[in-house]
Amino acid sequence: MKYTKILLFTTVFFLQAYLLRFSIGPYPSNLQEILIGITFLVFLIESLKEKNLIQKIKKTRNHWIILSFIGLTILSIILVPIKENLDLIRHLKFLFFAVVLGFIFLETFKSSKERKKAIKIAGLGAITFGIFSAVYNLLGYNVAHDLRLLGPLDAAVYLAYYLTPFFLFFTIQFFENPKNKENFVCSIILLMLIFLTRSMGAIGGAFLVIFLYLTIRNWKKILRNKKAKVILTITAILLIGAVFYSKILPTITTPYSSLDERGEIWQTSAYLLEKPKNLFFGVGYGQFEYHYIQNVDNILGREPLDYNVIQPHNIFLLFIFHYGILGLAFITFCIYKTIRKITKLKHKKLKIEQISLFILLYFFIHGLIDTPFYKNDLMILLIIFLEMGLTKKEKIISNLKPNPKEHNTDLQL
Repeated sequence: MKYTKILLFTTVFFLQAYLLRFSIGPYPSNLQEILIGITFLVFLIESLKEKNLIQKIKKTRNHWIILSFIGLTILSIILVPIKENLDLIRHLKFLFFAVVLGFIFLETFKSSKERKKAIKIAGLGAITFGIFSAVYNLLGYNVAHDLRLLGPLDAAVYLAYYLTPFFLFFTIQFFENPKNKENFVCSIILLMLIFLTRSMGAIGGAFLVIFLYLTIRNWKKILRNKKAKVILTITAILLIGAVFYSKILPTITTPYSSLDERGEIWQTSAYLLEKPKNLFFGVGYGQFEYHYIQNVDNILGREPLDYNVIQPHNIFLLFIFHYGILGLAFITFCIYKTIRKITKLKHKKLKIEQISLFILLYFFIHGLIDTPFYKNDLMILLIIFLEMGLTKKEKIISNLKPNPKEHNTDLQL
């Protein structure tokens, strides 16, 4: 699968390629979709040449995360009337290309070593895009009114949400192997970029995940080390102060803040959930914005701060409105599995599958106040990390070719 791997490395490095948009006849497309389409064709051709295509298709049953997303989406479309077809098509595209690339990624990169290399390349791509975004803003393009770093994206929080998983990856890699200074440099660059976005959800979520990681891995040393406790305490105080200054204070002293907007969104969401049908079946796949626009004026008794609200800014609400009670059960189970696996970590050095658990935890924590991961590139990352983190270890090992030397190498990572 030589050429498939090359294309996969290219695609994960250029995850933001969807920003390069164009039309193929009447079909609106982008460079990311083209890369994924080419990768799929090459994967198909190489699988046919190796005469294992049928075997790979049968392995779809091992990817319960992917199958769950597909099954829940089909069920939602069947059970709930669609009000806005364009929103449906947009969300179906997000999911389709994420599922395709996720499946190819997992079936091509079988070992922890390969997967870690691929995530590292994706992280280097995130750093490249982050630096490009900083230059983009310094040149005077697309500068937010509060000078937050966003680059070519439509929101600073979206950029932060894209950068933070890789910050966690490089940071945990550094703690696992302090002699590797490359991970430290990548971590610092990403941390600086995340701070420039001024996303308190990303900064706070990352801090909580790193704190939990250090507590689980080195909690005895931390409790015995006064300097470590002082540093963590000071960091926590600074973080709380930053949240108060940037989020809570504007809510009190100004007519607009992101918390004010979230309050409107959650108030409208609560109203929609008063209907048992919406609670059990959702409002339709990708249909939240339509229902929000239809109801928000009457609920608030005035115009909202923003009508363009694609998602409900809460991970539980997101899955309820997409898939109903089954969606809530699915994401709750994923969170439970993630936390349970984290609390049982006993490896001397974490492999990418275990690092993925901490990255998932970040998605869930930040997901309590924001849900931009149901988009092109972030949907791809969500599915890949869910599959790597929550797929049973035995299934990963069973997919490897019988190469004792390679197997031993992976266990030492």
